[in-house]
Amino acid sequence: MVGRAIEVEKELEKEQIKAEVINIRFLKPLDETTILKSIQKTKKVITIEDNILTGGLASHIEHLIVKNELENIKFKSFGWKDSFVQHGKVEELEKLYGLDVESIVKNL
Repeated sequence: MVGRAIEVEKELEKEQIKAEVINIRFLKPLDETTILKSIQKTKKVITIEDNILTGGLASHIEHLIVKNELENIKFKSFGWKDSFVQHGKVEELEKLYGLDVESIVKNL
């Protein structure tokens, strides 16, 4: 989803919104230092993952925010809901579940 995040970043730039993309390749070990620096600088977090949100990147980032007692952080996550996912073409499912660039930008 890093490529998707970069596409979202480019769309946001058109609206004069600067975004910072971090490629979080692994949940363990989580690069807490890089993530915390970004959160403290921007006070905003958007996660985009090709994964169930529960127990995924979004959960880990939420835990990191709580553990470090960060306040006034705006948080939005995009990923698969913790329920049965319909079958279909990847592009169709991403649009249906709001994981395409257009849906992400629209729902920020």
